[in-house]
Amino acid sequence: MQNPGTPSPNGPEKKWRLGFWSLIATQFQGAFNENGLKFLVIYLILAIEKNKTQRDQMELLVGVLFAAPFILFSLAGGYLADRFSKRTVTIWTKVFEVGVMLFATAALVGPNLRLVLAAIFLVCTQGALFGPSKYGLLPELLPQDRLSWGNGVLELGTFLAIILGSMSGSFLAEAFHGREVYSGVLLLGFTVIGLMWSFGISRVPARLVD
Repeated sequence: MQNPGTPSPNGPEKKWRLGFWSLIATQFQGAFNENGLKFLVIYLILAIEKNKTQRDQMELLVGVLFAAPFILFSLAGGYLADRFSKRTVTIWTKVFEVGVMLFATAALVGPNLRLVLAAIFLVCTQGALFGPSKYGLLPELLPQDRLSWGNGVLELGTFLAIILGSMSGSFLAEAFHGREVYSGVLLLGFTVIGLMWSFGISRVPARLVD
């Protein structure tokens, strides 16, 4: 049952299209940055760590830090998505991501691998908190007969972002070898653009009210 005051997804087509594509762009940026940072760090480890055993352990740690937040914080993301407006959750998680990428950029000055590994964990924490809201927004933004199409576009955009982000990690590592902070600045700039995109998502009310 739709809450009173909930904007109907069957409203003007221009309105739902703007909100939907803003969500797709926001999700694309987040997935791109997560994977770009992940593979940038992997290439840094390969370049910096000469001990093969240590290198293998750190590469394994990257995978663990990348996956763990989705296990630890996805339920918390679901709680936030139910408790607050999903648009609001999206915007605040993007603000958090900007802070994380500032931290990652500072960590890349050295680069300090331990701090960059922490940044991977934090940026994936953002992704875990945002995840339930992005899926929950679809039925609130789209007409019922567009839901399957919308899910397909979201999945397509996500996998394109993963592929392109993974490729960007190797490009950034090679292009800015010895100047890794520039890689961080580029990823930070893209994060700010993602935050701006999130403001284009249509306003929707919280689903649970005390």
